[in-house]
Amino acid sequence: MKQAARSRLSNLLYLSLAFFLVIGEVMPTQASEAGDLASPGKQGDVHHPIQPAGKADPSLLPLWAVLEGKAKGKITGFWRPGPGSPHTVYGVLSETARPSESSARRFLSEHAQLFKLDPTLNDLSVTRQTESLIGTQFVFEQRHHGISVYDGQIKVLFDGQGRIRAVNNSYVPLTGIVDPTPLVSSGQAVEAGRIHLERNQTQGLLDEEVPAPIANLVVYAEDGTPTLAWEVIHHTWGPTWQVFIDGKTGHVLKPAQDLNRYATPIRGLGQVFVTNAIVATGDPSLRDNKDAASAVPSSAYKTVVLERLLGTGYLEGAYASSSASKKRVYSPTHQFLFDRSSNGFSETMGYYFLDFAQQRIQALGFTDAKSINARQQAFSIDRSPKDNSFYSPSSRDITFGTGGVDDAEDAEMIWHEYGHSIQDYLVDGFGTTAESGAMGEGFGDYWSGTLGEQYNTISLNGVPEKVCLAEWDSTTYRTGTPTCLRRLDGTKHYPEDMVGEVHDDGEMWSSVLWLIRAALGADRADRVILQHHILLPKDATFNMAGHALIETACSLKYPVSAMASILRARGFETNGTPFPDACQVP
Repeated sequence: MKQAARSRLSNLLYLSLAFFLVIGEVMPTQASEAGDLASPGKQGDVHHPIQPAGKADPSLLPLWAVLEGKAKGKITGFWRPGPGSPHTVYGVLSETARPSESSARRFLSEHAQLFKLDPTLNDLSVTRQTESLIGTQFVFEQRHHGISVYDGQIKVLFDGQGRIRAVNNSYVPLTGIVDPTPLVSSGQAVEAGRIHLERNQTQGLLDEEVPAPIANLVVYAEDGTPTLAWEVIHHTWGPTWQVFIDGKTGHVLKPAQDLNRYATPIRGLGQVFVTNAIVATGDPSLRDNKDAASAVPSSAYKTVVLERLLGTGYLEGAYASSSASKKRVYSPTHQFLFDRSSNGFSETMGYYFLDFAQQRIQALGFTDAKSINARQQAFSIDRSPKDNSFYSPSSRDITFGTGGVDDAEDAEMIWHEYGHSIQDYLVDGFGTTAESGAMGEGFGDYWSGTLGEQYNTISLNGVPEKVCLAEWDSTTYRTGTPTCLRRLDGTKHYPEDMVGEVHDDGEMWSSVLWLIRAALGADRADRVILQHHILLPKDATFNMAGHALIETACSLKYPVSAMASILRARGFETNGTPFPDACQVP
C-alpha cells in the first residue's frame, strides 16, 4: 500500500482489525490478475480443472418420478454436486397457466422437497421478471433473516403458452440458524480485504480514481458451512477483486478472485475502421508502429453516422458511453472525425460498434420488453496500458487496453467483450467453472464473428467475414498471415481436447456455434444462441448448454436435428444426457 493512502486510515481501525487478522486468516494461494481475450504471452491466462458432473441424491429419485409423472412428455435433468438436488430441468413441466409469481410459487411448493427448498418458500423473493422471445422468467433470490444467501437463487421459465419449461436451481439448503448480527463492521471488512490483497502483491488496488470498495452482508455457504460474511468488492482499473470476510471473526474465507470477464437520439458523425485496419484494407502486413497515423492508409477509414447520441457533446448514447475513460473527447457539434493517433478514434470505435451490436440484437426481434442487454454500456479506452481487455460484472464496465494495438481499434475485440456483458445481463455471474468459462469465451468469439459478417457484408460490398478473429489487434502477439487471435473453424473434440484454459477450450464451443450458424442461418442461429443463455445457471456444462440450445430452438419452432448432430459429433454427449433429434410436441 502506498504510504500516502495508508496515512488516511485511522489508527483505531488498524487496532480493531489486528485481533481479527492475527488469529487465523486463511492464507490463500497468490492472487493473480485474470484478464480476458488472453493468448499465450498475454496477461491473464486462467486455468481450471474439468468440471465434475453432479449425481442425484438417491432419496430424491421417487420425488423426481413424481415430477416426471406430472410433466407432459420427456424431461431432462442435471444434478447439483453436493446437495444432489436438480440443478437444471428442461421439458414441459406443468399445465398451462397465466405466468405469474404465484403460479411459479405453486409449482415450487409442490416440488419443494425435490429441489431441497424450505417448504414455506418464505425465504424466496422475486427480484427479476424477464420477458423474452421464448417466454417469461421469474428469478427468486434466497434470503435468510433478511440477508441475501450468496448464490442462492431459483429461476422458473414459462413458455408462450404459460407452461413451465425450465427451472434453474442454486438454492442453498441451510442447516441450523445463522446469527444475522455481524461483529465485524463493513469498514473493517473492507480493510481486511485490502490487507489480504496487499499481502498477495495485488497490483493496481489503490488507484485514486476507482469507485469506493463495496461490502455486502451475505450468508456464505460455498464450503458447505453457512457463515455470516461480508462480500467485499475492491475495484481497480484492472481486476475487480472479490474477497469474503467472516462477519464474526474477520478471517478471510476465500482467496481473492478477479470477477472481470476479459468487450430522443441525436445523430453525429464519426470516423472508424471497417471492423479493423486489416479487414478494411485487405492488407495483413500492416503494423501498429506506436499508434502512428501513417501506419494505416486513409482507405482504411470510413465516415459513419453515430446514432442515438444524447446531445451532451460526448460519446454518450442510449446503448453506449465512453464515460469510464479518463479523458473524453468533446464535440458540441457531435463531429468525432479522428485518426488513430488520437484516443478520440478509439472512443469513436467503441461507441459506434457497441451501438451497432445492440442494433443487431433489436433487429433480431429483441425489442422493448424483450430486449437483451439494452442498458447503456460504459467503457474506457485509456485506463489500462496492458495488451488486454475485460468486462467487469461488478461495475458492468468494459475496459479496452492500450498495449500493442489499442484494443478498441478492433471491432472484434469490442464485440467479444460485449458478449460477456450480454451473458452477465442474462445470467448473473456466468462463467465460474471450466466449462461455463470456456462457453463464455466461445460465445464472445462467436458474437464477434457473426457481427463481423453482418457488418462487413454491408460495408465491403458483400465480402463475407473470415473465421479469423481480431486480425489487427493480434499483429503484436501472433505470427502468420494473417495473424488471428483465435479462429471459428476449429475441430477440437470434447473431452480429450480440454486443456483447462478457458480461451483455448472456448474454441471448442465457438466452432460448434459457428457450425450451428451455417445449419440454421445467421438470424435463426443468433436468436437461439443469444436466447439460450436464460435457460442456464452460471456454472453450466457443455451438455447442459447443448440441451438449452435445443430447448430454445424448439420454443422458436426451429428444426433441431442438425444442431443435435453437430453437438453430438463434437463429443458433448460424452458422460451427459443424449440430445433429442426432434422437438417434443405435448
